[in-house]
Amino acid sequence: MKKRIVSLLLTSVMTASMILSGCGGSTSTEAPAESQSEAAEVPASDSASEESVSTEAASEDSASAPAANHDEELTLEVYDVAANYQGLQTGWFGKILKDEFNLVLNIIAPQVSGDGEALYQTRTAAGNLGDIILLDNADMVECVDVGLVADISGDIQNYPNLMKYWEQIEMFNEGIGDGVWAIPTEMNTNGPTAYMSETAGTMPRLPWDFYTELGRPELNTLDDLLQVLADMQAAHPTNEAGDPAYGITMWKDWDSTSIENVNQLTKWYGQEVNGSVMIGYDNSITPLTDKEGAYYKMLKFFFQANQMGLIDPDSATQDWNSACDKMKTKRTYLVWNNWMQGFTNSPTIGEAGANYMGIPIADMQVFQTSDTYYGSGRCFAIGAQVSEENKLRILEFLDWLASPEGLMKQHIGNEGTIYTVNEDGTCTLTEDGYNRFTSEILIPEEEGGGNWTDGNNQINQWIVSGFEINPNTGETYSSDLWASYLEKNNTKTTQEYNEHFDCKNEVDYLEKNGMMSPVPSVNLILDIDTTDIGLIRSQCKTIVCDSSWQAVFAADEAEFEAIWDNMCTQLEGFGWQQLVEFDTAKYQPVIEARKAAM
Repeated sequence: MKKRIVSLLLTSVMTASMILSGCGGSTSTEAPAESQSEAAEVPASDSASEESVSTEAASEDSASAPAANHDEELTLEVYDVAANYQGLQTGWFGKILKDEFNLVLNIIAPQVSGDGEALYQTRTAAGNLGDIILLDNADMVECVDVGLVADISGDIQNYPNLMKYWEQIEMFNEGIGDGVWAIPTEMNTNGPTAYMSETAGTMPRLPWDFYTELGRPELNTLDDLLQVLADMQAAHPTNEAGDPAYGITMWKDWDSTSIENVNQLTKWYGQEVNGSVMIGYDNSITPLTDKEGAYYKMLKFFFQANQMGLIDPDSATQDWNSACDKMKTKRTYLVWNNWMQGFTNSPTIGEAGANYMGIPIADMQVFQTSDTYYGSGRCFAIGAQVSEENKLRILEFLDWLASPEGLMKQHIGNEGTIYTVNEDGTCTLTEDGYNRFTSEILIPEEEGGGNWTDGNNQINQWIVSGFEINPNTGETYSSDLWASYLEKNNTKTTQEYNEHFDCKNEVDYLEKNGMMSPVPSVNLILDIDTTDIGLIRSQCKTIVCDSSWQAVFAADEAEFEAIWDNMCTQLEGFGWQQLVEFDTAKYQPVIEARKAAM
C-alpha cells in the first residue's frame, strides 16, 4: 500500500511541477458537501494543447460498447456513502432509468442506516458490498485489496463518455495498482488550478432583508456575527407561518470523526478538518485538539450562540432533512455552504431583497480548494460478484451518467419541465426550475409523477462536475453560470449586495480583500488505517463527537472548558497522539502535491 501511495505522489508532484501552466476549473454547488477531505484533488496540465492530446487519445482508444440486453428489468444495489435516502429510486429520475435502461436502483445509504460502520463491516464480511459501489477513496482501496471490486480495465475503453476523463481515471488508478478499479467523482476538463464559482464553499450567509433592517453592520469578529443573529432572532422570532425561528440550526447525522457542522465552519478561519488533524491554507498540519486552532474556535462559537439562545433546541436530535426544511422555510438565519443557497434563494426571493448572501467577517481567511479536476475524494466502482452481463449494463449506465444527456438530467432535470432550450442552443430554467430546491415542484405523471425533490437522483454524487462545459450548449451543466441564470438572478438583492461591498460577487470581494486564495486541488490515494489505528480512531471519534455536542450545550464557560479539557485527557488515554502522528504522515503527501502545484 505504501509503495502505491508513494508512486502516485511522485507521479502527481512530477506532473504538477512539469506541466502546470495555466488556470481553469469548476466546482459543483448543487450537492451537499462531503464530510471530510479524506483525499483532496491532483494537479494536472490544463493547457489547451495537452487537453486536446488527451481527448484525442481517449477517442482513439475508445471502441463501440458491446450491446447490453435490456429485455429483463434489473435491480441494482447501490452502496452509497453520499446518499441521504435509502430505498428504491422512484419518481422522475427513476422513470428515466426504467425507460432508458430497464434499471431499478436500490440505494443502500450508510449515512442514514443508523450504524453506517456496522453496515459496511457486515456487507464487506459477506463479500458483497453492492453492485455499484460509491465510497471514499481509502475505503475503496481497502475493498479492492480484499477482492470486492471488479477490474474494468478490459472494458472501459469501449465507453467514450468515461474515456473523456481517461487522464484522470488512469492517474487515480495508478495509486491503487494494476488494473482500472474505480472512477473518480466530480471530474472536469477545465483544469485543476482555478476556482470558477462566484461563491465560496463556506462562509457566513444571512438573509439580506434582515441584515439590511439592522443597517448592514460591519462584521469584524465572530462576536459581531453572534450579535447580528441575536438581533435578527429578536426581531423575527418566527417565520411568516408562525413557526419558531432561530439564529442557527444544527444536525448530527453527518458527523464522522468530529462534528461536521463545526468542521465546515473551521474553513472560515483557514483550516480544514481531516480526521484527527487540520490542514491549513498555509500548508500547516495541526491537531484537532489545538486550542489555538479553528475546531476549538468554532466549537466555542456554537457554545456562545447557545448561551445567547440562538441554537435551535431541535439541533441535538434532528437529522439533515429536518434542518433542510427549516432552511427552505426561513426558520434559521445562518447557513454556510454555498449549495445551501439553493434552499434559501430564488429570483422571486431575490427581487424581494431577501436572498441569503455571503457576509464577510473581517478576520476571516477562507480555506478553499480549487476545482476538482482530478476528483473529489470519492469514487464509483462495480462489485466483483457482478456477472459479465450485468457488468455491461452497469458500465452502460455509468457512461450515460458521464454523457451530456445524463449530466443535464442529473444537474438540472427534464427539458420542458425544469428548463427550455433557447434558439442559440443555450438553456433557460423554467419557473419550476428556479424554484425546484425551495418549493414543492410537482412532476407530470408521464414523467414519473410525485415532486421533483423526492424523484431527484438519490445517488447524490456525480462522476462529472456541474461546472464542466456542456459541448452542446457551450455553457456549464450547472445552471449557476448560465447567461440566462445570471441575468435572471441580477435581482434587487444581488445589485444591492454588489454595490454595498463594491464587488462583482462574493468571491471577487474575498479575493480582492485577501480573505481567500484557493489552494490547489489534489486527489491522492492516501494510506488506510492499520488495525490498531482503526481501533484508536473508532474510540476517539466517539469521544470527540460526544464531548463536542456536550460542549455546545454546556451550562457556562467553565463547564465548556472542563468538557474540552476532559475530552483531551480521555483522548490521550486512547492513543490520540499516535493517531495524530499517523494522520500527519498520511496528509503530508497532500501538502507536498499542493506545494508542487503552486
